[in-house]
Amino acid sequence: MLKKIIIIGAGPIGCYLAQLLKLYGFSPLLIEEHEEVGRPVHCTGLVGKSVFSEQGRIKLPQAAVLNVINGAIIRYKGQSFTVKRNNVAYVIDRERFDKGLSTGLNILFSHRFLGLERFKSKGFIIDTDKGEYFADLVIGADGANSFVRKILNPISSNINSYKGLQVRMLTKVKQIDLVSVYIKKNTFFWVVPEGANVVKVGTISDRPFQDMQEFLKEVKIKGDVLEKFGGMVSVGVCRNTAKDNIALVGDAACQMKPLTFGGIYFGLKSANMLATCIKENRLEDYDSTWKREFSFEIKIGVKIKNAYSRMDDKDIGMFFKLFKENRNLLERYGDFENHSRFIMEVIKKPVLYPRLGKLLRFIFETIL
Repeated sequence: MLKKIIIIGAGPIGCYLAQLLKLYGFSPLLIEEHEEVGRPVHCTGLVGKSVFSEQGRIKLPQAAVLNVINGAIIRYKGQSFTVKRNNVAYVIDRERFDKGLSTGLNILFSHRFLGLERFKSKGFIIDTDKGEYFADLVIGADGANSFVRKILNPISSNINSYKGLQVRMLTKVKQIDLVSVYIKKNTFFWVVPEGANVVKVGTISDRPFQDMQEFLKEVKIKGDVLEKFGGMVSVGVCRNTAKDNIALVGDAACQMKPLTFGGIYFGLKSANMLATCIKENRLEDYDSTWKREFSFEIKIGVKIKNAYSRMDDKDIGMFFKLFKENRNLLERYGDFENHSRFIMEVIKKPVLYPRLGKLLRFIFETIL
């Protein structure tokens, strides 16, 4: 049995994994570069209900839920339609959520991971700016710009990185239970109500700061900015996520939905798989196990994202019209965690084919 486990990164996925490993009799050590868990915040905090309903043996902090979401308003060039699904998602306080998961864990704060090297063919020496530590197993849970991922995958041609920005604003919220999604060419914006007087507005784009300023002015969202935070997201399927007693989990393993960039659900589920593989001394099975569950969804999402980037306004308008006219399919089959499900349902309905035109070819190319 592996005796000493070090997890790089004390975000929600790293902490959740550590709690599972503690449950299985291990004593993991987490190395975290920041001074505390949960700060700075780099996430919208919008999670599907499956995050809580499908939780494993570790109870997630329900007290972190700030708001219940019952659907979304999809907007494009002055048009809109609403998709209603009761209790489809929750807005969580990520700081409270992360801190709840970190309770009772052994965490070294303000320690920046610098690298690792093998020690006499038995384990690793972990180098930090505050000293060195020994580990039999090293797990990278160090986020989208993972240093551990770069060690395990020196060449990552399948991974693309994108810039994101989000502002938390004090403003009056008209529909507290609905998220607004504004579709734009090459990108989209989200407005997530945290409560009656606070929203989170964000985007992923090549020029997020400029785009955010223009968007807020365009849609006339006004109010004091309480917080502003930006960062990177990495999308794709990692070639290696477990090799020679080094493993990756969460954003470090690109366990993320390429269309909405949410990673909590995929990360928590993958952490369960990783903990089980470690407990049963079969770490080599972890990579194929989680990919069997999520790689198809990630690959489909990447294809859709790449195709979307090539669309002109006319193509986007056609898709918007398709979704608007078939919102009942979205309400019935739209899955917060598995976006490909809607496309698969469209394919099952030949009655729609004559109206799809050139979009039909796009849909089939996406799933093949």
